[in-house]
Amino acid sequence: MARRLPPLNALRAFEAAARLGSFSAAAHELRVTDSAVSQQVRALERYLGTRLFKRLPRGLLLTELGATYLPVLTAGFDQLSEATLRLRSGGVSGVLTVAALPAFVTGWLLPRLGRFRDRYPRIDLLLKTSRELADFRREDVDLAIRFSSGTSGGNRSVFLLGETAFPVASPTLLPTHPPLRVPDLRSLPLLHDVDAHPQQPWMSWPAWFERAGVESPAALPGLKFTDSIVLLGAAVAGLGVALGRTPHIEGLLARGQLVPVTGESWPATWSYRLVAPPANFSRPNVRVFVDWILEEARGNLLHTRALPVE
Repeated sequence: MARRLPPLNALRAFEAAARLGSFSAAAHELRVTDSAVSQQVRALERYLGTRLFKRLPRGLLLTELGATYLPVLTAGFDQLSEATLRLRSGGVSGVLTVAALPAFVTGWLLPRLGRFRDRYPRIDLLLKTSRELADFRREDVDLAIRFSSGTSGGNRSVFLLGETAFPVASPTLLPTHPPLRVPDLRSLPLLHDVDAHPQQPWMSWPAWFERAGVESPAALPGLKFTDSIVLLGAAVAGLGVALGRTPHIEGLLARGQLVPVTGESWPATWSYRLVAPPANFSRPNVRVFVDWILEEARGNLLHTRALPVE
């Protein structure tokens, strides 16, 4: 007997909206408009002859039948996705060399690499961590993750993630519950990244005080570091206030080892980008890594905790 199934797009729209709790979030995940999700859900309800959602002024509420339908669909889509990924990764193997900044690898990439390994077990990933730019003509590097203003010197450059900076500290250091005012930072020990690029003022304490219209000494005291990983370690140890950078510190924030100190943040004009010669992007192992890390970055935008805004 032939299977009688609703249209796949209608099922996907309902499952995403029910799982995420809104048509807008489902539209973002599926890369369609809100109205397209709404129309697909209504088409599914007509096909089934029953309502799946109660549409309320402040959001969606699953009906009893909708709540029964959701876990079955989610499990089915998960199984289909995993089977597809196993099929796609079956022929992808070999060594993949990725060059990246140590702080980015430690703070953002490492917590996610287990998912890449599970998806592509036949790829041997080699991470080359350095603050120097990878030279594709002289080094055996397939792909680089760079923090830059966007120029790539003839290479192809794909946007991965943005960055936002804001003051962070160990909760043990703060005299009162945050947020504090920017002038209050002058009474706390400050941690300095002395190797911050001149074109990155968001990583400079003098620039922060100047931007806030707060007078500060020409030479601000405090411990100085040439390694941002060590600087964050000092902040976790309660030695001072650091200018924390997303995405580097999301794990430290989630675990409560660091907390935002003020309500101000400074979006960087630079961003994290995937960079390589154009031909490299057509290599199977590079292509699947790029698809995977872009998927992780989209998840990062949807699920990271709220950050302070100006």
